[in-house]
Amino acid sequence: MSTKSKFIDLLDTGLDRAGVQDGSKLVVAFSGGPDSSALLAGLTELSDKRRLSLVAAHVNHQIQANSSDANQASAQLIANNLKVEFAATTVDVPRIAAEQKISVESAARTSRYLALADVVDSHGAFGVVTGHTLDDQAETVLQHAARGAGLRGVSGMRFNSVLKIPTSDIELTVLRPMLDAPRSAGIEYCQYSGINPVIDESNASRDYTRNRLRLDVFPQLNAAIPEASQSLARLAKNSSDDLSIIEWVVDENLANSRIDKRRYSRAYLANLPNSLVGRMLMRAYELHVGHALNLERTHVSKMTSLLSGKSGTAIELPNATEFYVDKDEFGFRFDDHDDCPYPSLIALQKLNVPGTTELASGVTLQAELIDRPQNLDHENQHVTYAAPDLFVNDLNLRNRINGDRFQPLGMNSHVKLQDFFVDSAVPERWRNRVPIIDSAKGIVWIAGYRLADWAKVLPEHQTVARFELTGSKER
Repeated sequence: MSTKSKFIDLLDTGLDRAGVQDGSKLVVAFSGGPDSSALLAGLTELSDKRRLSLVAAHVNHQIQANSSDANQASAQLIANNLKVEFAATTVDVPRIAAEQKISVESAARTSRYLALADVVDSHGAFGVVTGHTLDDQAETVLQHAARGAGLRGVSGMRFNSVLKIPTSDIELTVLRPMLDAPRSAGIEYCQYSGINPVIDESNASRDYTRNRLRLDVFPQLNAAIPEASQSLARLAKNSSDDLSIIEWVVDENLANSRIDKRRYSRAYLANLPNSLVGRMLMRAYELHVGHALNLERTHVSKMTSLLSGKSGTAIELPNATEFYVDKDEFGFRFDDHDDCPYPSLIALQKLNVPGTTELASGVTLQAELIDRPQNLDHENQHVTYAAPDLFVNDLNLRNRINGDRFQPLGMNSHVKLQDFFVDSAVPERWRNRVPIIDSAKGIVWIAGYRLADWAKVLPEHQTVARFELTGSKER
C-alpha cells in the first residue's frame, strides 16, 4: 500500500472513530501548515465518497507581524487550489494576552476556538476538524505525565470531544480524525499531492513548551526507545478505555447525589471512598464552570476535607467559583451569585407593631395581633407566633452584633448567637444578614430559625403576636 493510500485509509477510519456521518458539513481548522494541509487535501479526496461539504477556516493570530498576513494568503491559495471555501478571521492575540495577563499560547488557543466556533455556527456545520496527529497525541501525553496528571491527562485527546470554551457559554464539537496518523505521513501526503504548506516561523521557537518537546525531547526519546511516540499514543488509548469506566461510575453517583442544578446531597457522599468523592467533586466543578482548567489536586483535597467538617463553610476556587458546604448539601456558585435568602445588611430600625416594616430587596417583616390559631407549629420557616404582650414594648430590627446571646425556645439558658448559628447549620455567608427582632429584654426572634423561649405563647393567651418575613427566598 502506498504512503498516500495509507494516509487516506487512516483518515477515513479516523472519521468513523470521530463519529462523522456521510453527508456532513465540516469546518476544517486550517493554518496552511503541513498537518492541516494534509487534512484538508485528504478530506477533499474523501469528499465524493463520503459526500462531505468543507469550509477551510483560517485564524490569523497576528503573533508574527511580518508573516501572519503572508501565511493567510498562502493558506487561501491552497484552499482555492483544492476548491474549498475559505473563511478567514483576524485576532490580535498579543493584545489579548497582555490585556488578560495570560500566556500567548493560552490566548491563541481560546481565541482560535472562539473564532472556529463562530464559523461552525454560521455554516451550520457538524463540528470543527483539526489536524492533530499521533505525534501531537504523544506530546500531549508526555507533557501531562510530566506534570503529574492522572488518567484524564494521560488519556490525551479524543477523536470526538465537546470543548467548553472558558469565559463563554460556547460548546464546540472538535473532531480529530488524524490521531492515528503520524506527522510524517501527512508531510509525505502533501508532497505526493503537490502541496507546498505554510511553514510557521513560531513553530521553530523554543519559547513554547510544545515546541521544545517536539524539537528536542522526542528526537532523543525515539532514538533511545524506538517508536516511543506510538507507545505513548497507545498509552493514551488504554488510559482512555479505563477512564471511560471510571467516568461512568462518577456520573452515575453524581446524578444520584444531585438535588438540583447547583446542589448535591452531602449525606449521599458520606459512605463513599474519598477517591471517588474527589472525582465526583472534580466532575461537579467541571459541570458548573464548563471546564476544569486551573483546578488542582490541592483544591480537590480541600473540598473533600470540608465535606467531612462542619457546615456553613466555603472556599474559593479558580475561575471565580466558590465551593460551599451546608448542613445537608454542598455545591458551587460563582462569586457574583448570591444564594442568601435574606436582604442586605439592616440598619437598626424600629419595628412597626402592628404593621409592616420595609427591608431591602423587597423583603418586609409583618407584625400583627391575631386570634390564637389551633396549631402554633407553622410549616413556613419565616412565620412565628409569640406572646401578645410583646406589642407593648419597643421592638427593633437589626442584624447580629458581637456578644449577642440568645435563649432559644425550649432552653432554660442563654447561648452565644454564634454557637446557635453553628448548631443550626446557618451558612457562614448568611449569618451577618439574618434579620433579628430585638427588645429591651433581649432577642425575640431569629427570623427563619427560632423564637426566644421567654417570648413564647403561653396556655392562657387567647391572642398571639404573629411575625412573618415576606419576600425572602426559600432556603
